[in-house]
Formats: sequence, structure tokens, C-alpha cells
Amino acid sequence: MDPGQVRVRILEEHVELRGLLARLQRAALAVTETPSLSGALRTELEQFMSRFSDHLALEDEILVPTLRNIDAWGEERARRVELEHAEQRATIRALLDGLRDPNVAAAQLAQDVLALAAELHTDMAHEEEAVLHEDLLRDDVVAIDLQTG
Repeated sequence: MDPGQVRVRILEEHVELRGLLARLQRAALAVTETPSLSGALRTELEQFMSRFSDHLALEDEILVPTLRNIDAWGEERARRVELEHAEQRATIRALLDGLRDPNVAAAQLAQDVLALAAELHTDMAHEEEAVLHEDLLRDDVVAIDLQTG
């Protein structure tokens, strides 16, 4: 897959994830007002976590190798994405543990979900600027400050 194709594919996934996050946030906000709606929040959270895990796997498969070969900073960019993914996977595990724990109050779960959503929105925006920018992931070869004569 060419760098431009990787960029487009990941950006398309981000659009889908933002839509799922919006649904998840609405479910969490509903629980803060009506705790009896926690079943719907749990269902939305399970669905989101499954889809988000698939997204991380896709990025590991197509984005990380592309970053490694893109320029002199590629290995460092790839390493940072891998570290971020490890942190996100740990957050997913913790949330899923809370989801399955009957002692976790619905209000606490809702607050955790809202915090996760805010963090993921920030992470996606940063990723789009730092590693998915069109100046970085492009198919054409550009030589900066090249003089010919």
C-alpha cells in the first residue's frame, strides 16, 4: 500500500471512529442523567472497544511499517505510535474490566467513558497532524532544497 493510500484509509477509519465515539458519548451522558440506562452504555462501549481494537491492529499492520520507511524520523514516529497503542490497549483493558465488574457504579463508568472519548479525540487530532499529514504520507518523491544545474 502506498503512503497516500495508508493515509486515506486511516483517515476514513478516524471518521468512522468519531461517529462511534459520538454515540458512546451520548450514551454516557444519558447515564449521568438516568443511571438505569447503563445497559445501553455497556453495549455501546463493548461495540466501540471491539471496533477500536480492530483500528489499532490496522494501524499496526499498515501505518507503523509505512512510517518506518518514510524518512529519517520514521523509526521514531513508528515507535511513538506503538507506545501510544500500548497505552490505549491498557486503557481498553481497564475499561472492559470496569464494564464487567458489577461493583463499578454506572456513573463512574459513564465518567470513564467520557474521559476516554475526550482523550481519543485529542489523540486522533494529534495523529492526523503528526503522522498522517499529507506532507508526510505522500506518494510522490520530493527533494527539498535540491539544486540542479
